[in-house]
Amino acid sequence: MPVGACKNRMYRLGLAALGRRSCCDALRSCGEIREAITPKSLGGILRHRHVVGASIQRISQGHLAECYTAGLARLSPLPLPVTPDTLFRTASIAKLATALLVFRLQTLGRLEVEEAAEDFLGYPVRNPRFPHIPVTLGMLLSHTSSLRDSPAYFSSFSHTVSLHTLLKDPSSFASHEPGSRFLYSNFAAGMIASLLEARFGRSFEALAQEFLFGPLGIGATFDPSTLGDVPVADSYRVFPPARGPAFDAAQRVKDAKPLGMPKPETRYLLASGNLYISAPHMARLLLPMTEKNTGNRAPFLNEKSLAQLRTPLGRWPDHRVPLGHGMGLMTLRDPQISSQTLYGHQGFSYGAVNGVFFTTKGDGFVSFTSGASEQRQGHLAMLNRDLIRLFLP
Repeated sequence: MPVGACKNRMYRLGLAALGRRSCCDALRSCGEIREAITPKSLGGILRHRHVVGASIQRISQGHLAECYTAGLARLSPLPLPVTPDTLFRTASIAKLATALLVFRLQTLGRLEVEEAAEDFLGYPVRNPRFPHIPVTLGMLLSHTSSLRDSPAYFSSFSHTVSLHTLLKDPSSFASHEPGSRFLYSNFAAGMIASLLEARFGRSFEALAQEFLFGPLGIGATFDPSTLGDVPVADSYRVFPPARGPAFDAAQRVKDAKPLGMPKPETRYLLASGNLYISAPHMARLLLPMTEKNTGNRAPFLNEKSLAQLRTPLGRWPDHRVPLGHGMGLMTLRDPQISSQTLYGHQGFSYGAVNGVFFTTKGDGFVSFTSGASEQRQGHLAMLNRDLIRLFLP
């Protein structure tokens, strides 16, 4: 994906001339449609950003509104149109779901985000340069732990390495003090699954189903082995275009091993990106973070947890778009893009460009794609920027 002004410029020029054309010639919708959001305006954005296929669910005042679908979830051997039921691999938006699970457990009194990671795992988790400072669960959530995605971490994608081994490797830690600086880390976010499995003696998937997805009536999973014949979108690079998908969903489901048993030493690759969910169900997952009226029921998240989710603790280093990051949520305050304070997350992988953004009043959207232009301004995808201006001006 293009990172930096020069690469972004080269990507934009190459995409215009050689990129894969959008498959979003027709826009389908279900539910009540706002007059201001016309098929022409949204369809124009999807085509301009070379979107292969998309499912976009809007929320309004704490309720699901219309769902728009367009294009294809799979190009071959038989084209498969995107529908509201299509599941997508969310990429880093999984981190938001993981944070929700953590704060639900905190609301229930089962843990505290101030706890040290070593109290979950039973062995030290310390930056060797700062051995007197424990790394906390909250630091993992907010990307302030000083853990980084080291070469050893990336090698674990193909060769299993225990979490304990990675944490003993000095290269897994940056040179700054834990809690002092923002450094985005998939390793740190993924570790949360390991901590929860070690604490509760149950798989991360089982915990997510019991405490998060089940209570909210959401169909989602971190375990693709359970999906069977459920339609799951592939992901395609639109530049440079390739014949086949960069992410082959059917093959991923076929190769997946069940996650029924807890294995905390090897589950650190799970929570950072491996969530499968549809756009309407992802939108329902956002509602507990808004001011939606719960009637006589206790809130899903208590006020302490909501405040910790929403409070920015660090800033993305590229200041062209002012993005803050708290314990699981990005914060966007930029009047050039929206007059409102927005919360949410993005997900980039295998060519997919995903985004969720919402206000505390319960207005917002979920956007999942099977491939799109990866051009950004700062860290914010241009596709997400366009959708924010359309849905959340």
